[in-house]
Formats: sequence, structure tokens, C-alpha cells
Amino acid sequence: MMKTKIGVISDLHLFNKTANIEKALSKLHDVELLLIVGDIADRADEKQYDIFLNLFDERFHNMPVYCVSGNHDNPARDDTSYRQFERRINNEYPSIVDGCGAFYKYVNEHIDLIGLNPLYHQKQFFFPNKGVQIDFLQRRLDASLCKYHIVMCHPPLITHNPQRTADMASYIVAEQDTRLQKIIDENKKVIFLSGHTHVSPSIEFDEARGNLYLNNGSVCPTTVKGTETATQQGNVTLLEISKTEISVIIKGIHSEKLLIKEHITTDWSVENE
Repeated sequence: MMKTKIGVISDLHLFNKTANIEKALSKLHDVELLLIVGDIADRADEKQYDIFLNLFDERFHNMPVYCVSGNHDNPARDDTSYRQFERRINNEYPSIVDGCGAFYKYVNEHIDLIGLNPLYHQKQFFFPNKGVQIDFLQRRLDASLCKYHIVMCHPPLITHNPQRTADMASYIVAEQDTRLQKIIDENKKVIFLSGHTHVSPSIEFDEARGNLYLNNGSVCPTTVKGTETATQQGNVTLLEISKTEISVIIKGIHSEKLLIKEHITTDWSVENE
């Protein structure tokens, strides 16, 4: 297996200024696939999505790109504009688009991708229709023959939320957060990508299961973890996935400053070959 290079960004919050987004995209010129983990537009306005589409097309014409929605992409539980954007930007449309709102993409023989799109209401995320997207995730993981499974979901799970405290409520309604975490725990080689927090990016590795949790920070300036007011520049993430290693490199968008550089080498990626 050759290395697969994947760019990850989240929380662009595009209103009308594009400087941060242009800087972020300039750091991703050599990736094979771009993943956007929600909050692309700040007001879910069609014109805001058009601005991003034009920026993207200028730099990455024909690059595969997949995204999930954030709370700013579905205000008042209405993701109509986002769904139109999703169909326009995906020049390699997902292998399976389910009516529940989730999607599945076979990336290559070693990697597949599952996108989850919870809605947002009264400051909490939820999966509608009794969580059928969670059932979709379970079925796709059960059927998959790939070694690595990338799961995209804008809100992090409470167990791996970089902001978590002992008495903090989950971003996703508690019952669904628990169901989702249980499915991830029952599988191996899952790379769970999230955003939403707007704190400095973080990674956590579940060594027992070989699962990686990456909260991506944001393209917007982020709050430094552990502080309430200190900020740092926004960031982009570069994932390099090979047969025996996952490399995570997170860079500031206005400099070459490395915020995180981790090379995770284990035997979980070759288990059950």
C-alpha cells in the first residue's frame, strides 16, 4: 500500500472574506483527497457556498472532496442550501448516498469513508428519525473489507471532546452519543474526524482498538486549549496513511509552524490480512 495523502479542514465560517480560506487551501496543493468537517458557510447562504466553490475550483479542479455539515450549515434544522452545495462540490459523488442523510465512499482498497450529518437544534446535535444514520454507519462498517475507516462528524464524541469536563453534557444528545461511541469501540482502525470546538487541534489514540480521534481545530483562529482568551492561527491537517503508519501533521495557515506532528506506528493496520 502506497501512502494516501488526505487534507482535512473544518470550521471555515465563510461570510464574505476569504483570506483565511485561501491560506488554508494553499497548504493543501499536494493532497489526493480533501475532507471538510463542517461549518463551511457562516449563514448557510447560497452565495457563501458559491464563493467557496469558486475558490476551490481555481486551485483544485477535479480533486475529490467530501464534506459533512456543521451547525452553521443547517440553521433551524434546514440544510437545503448545504445539500445543494454538497452535490455541486463532489466531483466524485459518494458510492452510496443514503436517504437517511449519511454517505459512504470507497476511497481505495484500503480506505473507506463514512460521512454523518446530524442536525442542530437548541444548542445540541441530533440524528433525526431515531438515529438511522447511526444504523447506516453500523451496516457500512460491518460490510467493509477495508483496513481503515474514516468517519466524519462535525461534533466530537463526548469521550474524546478536547473541551470535556466531568460534568459537561455531550454535544450530541446523550443516547445517540453513547450509541455512536459503542459502534466505534466495537470496530478497529477507525479514524474519527470532528470539528466544532474552535480550540487548538488535538489527537487521541485508542491503542487497545487502534482507533484515532482527531478534533481538527478550525480554519478560523482557534482558542488555545486550557485557556479562555489566548488564540492562535487557524490550521489545516495533513493525514498520510500507509500500511503500517498514520502520520498526522497539523500546520498553522499563516505560517509553516507545526502545531502537531505525530507518527503512529502500530500493528493494528495489518491485522487480519
